[in-house]
Amino acid sequence: MRSYLSLLVREWREWRMVMIVVGSLYVLGLAGSALMLYKGSDALIHGDIRTNWAQGEWDFDEDDEDIEWLSPKEMVSAKRSQILLFGWTHMLRAGVSFINLVLLVLALFYLVDAVYKERADGSTFFYRGLPVGDLSILSSKLLFGTVGFLAVSFTLGVIWVLFAQLTIPGNLADVIAAAGLSPSQVATTDLIGDWALFHILQLAWLLPFAAYFLFVSTVTRSRPLLIGVGVLILLGLLWRFLAGDNALLREITANLDVLGDTLKTEWLGTKGPEIAPGESIELFGSFSGYILSLRTVISLLVTGGFFGLTFFAYRRNLPVS
Repeated sequence: MRSYLSLLVREWREWRMVMIVVGSLYVLGLAGSALMLYKGSDALIHGDIRTNWAQGEWDFDEDDEDIEWLSPKEMVSAKRSQILLFGWTHMLRAGVSFINLVLLVLALFYLVDAVYKERADGSTFFYRGLPVGDLSILSSKLLFGTVGFLAVSFTLGVIWVLFAQLTIPGNLADVIAAAGLSPSQVATTDLIGDWALFHILQLAWLLPFAAYFLFVSTVTRSRPLLIGVGVLILLGLLWRFLAGDNALLREITANLDVLGDTLKTEWLGTKGPEIAPGESIELFGSFSGYILSLRTVISLLVTGGFFGLTFFAYRRNLPVS
């Protein structure tokens, strides 16, 4: 167990500079978002927003004759407060989603570089001379590139939500409170639980892609990212040429499409800013029903297949000298 933990620590050390840069940009992003919201709070409060509540919509379209202007005296009305709180909840959702997307992109670059980089600098022979098996070496890379990055994504997302709630401008909170509303109506505990389940769902459905790119990192001699993505595209184009449809490409990207649709479905609050005082605001629905599904089983089986190929290629192409 200690040797396996040492492998994970090794992966962290090789990527710690990248993580330090990401962490620094993240801190700057937190400070920048708080500053922009603080400076923009007056514009949000005193700016003119037009609304068409008969149709349950609000926008800034100047050509719609049915939309009425809110006067300065109506700025602290219930509708105004609902709009502000509605926008606040969407900011929280967008923040955690953006953080998650950035970490997924970083995980992709890590996976395609995980074995290829060690082969390029010759360090593979050193690590394979240590008293750890090839299976431990490869599984540590897959674990770090999936669970590790998703854990960072979840942690940074939770910190963002808590930070945003602590740094909401006082004048903005006062306007929202004028209608009996409060940012504390956001169900933070439920949000953390739902977001954790979404990361577990991502792990299950994105594991085939992770194992595939780790396999590409093991077998290619140069440009693993280009080759990994290019092979998928070429297979899709070849199938389209032979069969006349995009069925193969749709199947390859099916987990990505369904994952996006799932997030969209459980992204609550899209019907309009109609929030009642004291009402608990759920930002996301439950993702638990998606985890125990046939798609998850198939994804794990495909992952096992790709990981088996990776193990075979690793032992075949990199014999101990």
